[in-house]
Amino acid sequence: MKKGYLISFEGIDGSGKTTLSRMLYEHLLKEGHKVSLYRDPGSTELAENIRKLILENDMDPTTELLLFEAARSSLVWEKILPDLREGKIILLDRFIDSTVVYQGFGKEINLGTVNILNHISTRSIKPDLTIIINIPLEKAVERLKTSKSRFEQDLEYLRKVRDAYFLLPDMYKERRYAFVDGSRELQEVFEEVKNLVLSLIND
Repeated sequence: MKKGYLISFEGIDGSGKTTLSRMLYEHLLKEGHKVSLYRDPGSTELAENIRKLILENDMDPTTELLLFEAARSSLVWEKILPDLREGKIILLDRFIDSTVVYQGFGKEINLGTVNILNHISTRSIKPDLTIIINIPLEKAVERLKTSKSRFEQDLEYLRKVRDAYFLLPDMYKERRYAFVDGSRELQEVFEEVKNLVLSLIND
């Protein structure tokens, strides 16, 4: 069976991860790679409907967590697993680590619960590489001034989430994490991201 690659992009809101994942997707396509780009939550009809529910409704943290996991389960089953079987490179705008830092650390849901639900919704798959775009909180907030999302308005919440990203490598004892300074010029950041991914897929 061909080997596929799962690469997730992480970072606080306003970090630039969505722009960078799109740039990388377009670059890899141009280079002739079989590549998919998805967002989590989203990218299936069911997951997009769940995403809309989450963004448009206030709810308790546990209900929110379960909806995120349901959306992820749909994405994994309908898109990611078939793509991996085809040997595709899969780029993900957020994945399991977002749930750990946003719901686990940010909303203070038991991390054991979060880990179990992540394990169930993903059928135990994990990224081969997780690129965390690190950006100063003040710079992220400046970029988010026009945003209406309820996830992007609480400064202390975003601070907790940003700090939590730095805990992940030691917490999970996994070498898949790569931190990239997202405060530089976009092209400079993209070059580092591109090189990280090419090192993985050309190894």
